Amino acid sequence: MNGQYASILIALPLISAFFVPIVKAASKKAIMPFVVLITAAQTGVAAWVFNEVYNTGKPIIVIAGAWKPPVGIDLYIGQFAALFIFITAAVSFLLSVYNLKTIKMEPLDKYAMLFLLLMLGATGMIATGDIFNLFVFMEITSITAYALTAYNKTGEAAEASMKYMILGGIGSSFFLIGVAIIYGSLGTLNMAQIAQLAGSMNATAAQAGLALVIFGLAVEAELFPLNAWAPDAYQAAPHAVTVMFSAFVVKAGLYAAARLLYLMQSVGSWHSVLKLVVIMATLTVLVAEFSALRQRNVKRMIAYSSISQVGFIALALALGTQAGVDAGVFHMVNHAIVKTLLFIAVGYVAVQLGSAEMENFRGLGKRMPVTAFSITIGSIAVIGIPMFNVFWSKLRIILATVDAGYTWAAALVLIASVVEAVYYLRLLHVIWFEGGGERIMESTALGVIMLFLVALIIVIGVYPNYVWNLAQKAGADIFNVSQYIKNVPLMGVGA
Repeated sequence: MNGQYASILIALPLISAFFVPIVKAASKKAIMPFVVLITAAQTGVAAWVFNEVYNTGKPIIVIAGAWKPPVGIDLYIGQFAALFIFITAAVSFLLSVYNLKTIKMEPLDKYAMLFLLLMLGATGMIATGDIFNLFVFMEITSITAYALTAYNKTGEAAEASMKYMILGGIGSSFFLIGVAIIYGSLGTLNMAQIAQLAGSMNATAAQAGLALVIFGLAVEAELFPLNAWAPDAYQAAPHAVTVMFSAFVVKAGLYAAARLLYLMQSVGSWHSVLKLVVIMATLTVLVAEFSALRQRNVKRMIAYSSISQVGFIALALALGTQAGVDAGVFHMVNHAIVKTLLFIAVGYVAVQLGSAEMENFRGLGKRMPVTAFSITIGSIAVIGIPMFNVFWSKLRIILATVDAGYTWAAALVLIASVVEAVYYLRLLHVIWFEGGGERIMESTALGVIMLFLVALIIVIGVYPNYVWNLAQKAGADIFNVSQYIKNVPLMGVGA
């Protein structure tokens, strides 16, 4: 199949979102099945792209309008993008099935449109090869996320959406000013050409531009101090949207930050920006873990835990080493799987029992055993117990951090991990050793989804090498900037 067909990954969710009103006019009951169909098709195309890129070892580059970059706009689907576009599509498909059981509030058509556009925005952020179009896709992601956060129409949802909007607006302003500085210095917006010319940039301008871009992306990447919106949004948003935030929206922000960091590694002030990100990442882990310890709402607690894991990833990506980037990408994959499981399971409890307050989890092991078992496996995995997937990526991050000379950061995040174990073990005690009650009939479809994710966690924990090899290839796609430049057919360069 022609590589240009990879553009379907952008076109399909975009066009489908605007077909939702037509589907609604035909049959309102068909809206959510339509979303299932579109996300299934997106997953199929993403699987083909993933297979093509990893089998050939070459990126798929889609050039818009036949104009070579930097004049034309390009999509660059290398090994990182192929992997995470597939994860984005697959998680969206699982959530579209989850929506059939959990989304009841009107208007369903608006929710479906925003759901598809959020998937589009994250996919575009990962695939674009142009820094301004990165901004455009970031805005699509942000605006749809603001609306989805407020979808439940409660006071808490409106407040959470407003916080997100204010911080998102600040982040977008930082990002755009940073892009303006880079463009003013280099005269290009194409990422490959920015990497090619970065060494000629004034060190102060490069430091300011890159720092502003990183601060702008820190909102979507949930990095301290621009992540204050996240716990409220995670708690107030529909459960499927919470999963999307954790599983791939934040990953798109982290990838964009890492891509731009390494594209500009030839500038003189590069290491000072790396140190800034290391500090932000370490503070993100510490603040999030100690905040999670105080929570009585389980969904909010897991939100803080998710933010902490994002800090782990950002720390690894900012080490400036191949080992760090590889470990960070590995943790991205593991985090996406585990947090998808936890948020789906906790959200299902909230739907069945009315809320995600800790009291509703008493005796859950007797009342909803499949859901309780899924939460247990997810919790044990997040803590970093051996033979579960997160153990391997956490271990590699700690080793890479020590090797890079940041022993203090490794020590602090290890202390934070002990705090994480405390509140997850507290939750498991409530589930299995407190209270009781009558058995609740659990959804077969959601049970299959949860057990599938449980199986992934265990299989990767026992046999981590396959996913680790994928992560190494994806990490090299970010770290090996010279190869990235060679791959992009810049006008006047190559054939």
